Amino acid sequence: MPLGVKVDLEVQQFKAVRFIGQEVVVGKTNPVPELWNRILNDGTNDLLQGLPDRVSPKGDTIGWMGEYNPQTQEFVYIAGIFAKPEAAVPEGFSYRDIPDCLMGVGWIQGMTPHLEKGAHGKTEKVMRAHGYEPDYSMVGISMEYYSFEKFAKIEEDGKNLFTFGYYLPCKRRV
Repeated sequence: MPLGVKVDLEVQQFKAVRFIGQEVVVGKTNPVPELWNRILNDGTNDLLQGLPDRVSPKGDTIGWMGEYNPQTQEFVYIAGIFAKPEAAVPEGFSYRDIPDCLMGVGWIQGMTPHLEKGAHGKTEKVMRAHGYEPDYSMVGISMEYYSFEKFAKIEEDGKNLFTFGYYLPCKRRV
């Protein structure tokens, strides 16, 4: 792990949500940075944050990843928010329903805002060290979680601390 990167595991009983956002397909090219740049600057995120059935804390943004296609080596990435399971989906938006499940969250801390790099492997490693393993039987996804409150702690001395959550469905290892 890069110097100064710390990973803590939190295992939680995740409650069902409807994930609402805008989607792209990731494969040979990575349109994700462009997607985030667009939705954070064109009013899309403001619309999502203002949804009456939003349940993720205001300002938090989430990247949903799933529907991996081994033939094309592509997957779907949706930038969005958590909402109540029965939430209405605005026109032009995608959604995926995430069921109740056991979720492992790797809280990754470091001095760089680019903590998503290698997050899946780091979370899996800390999960296994605590007696858990990924479990995609309920839902085959992973999620990047950017907490408005936690993500960036900017210090005057330049020693900025970033915290990023990486969610993986999990189960106890037997």
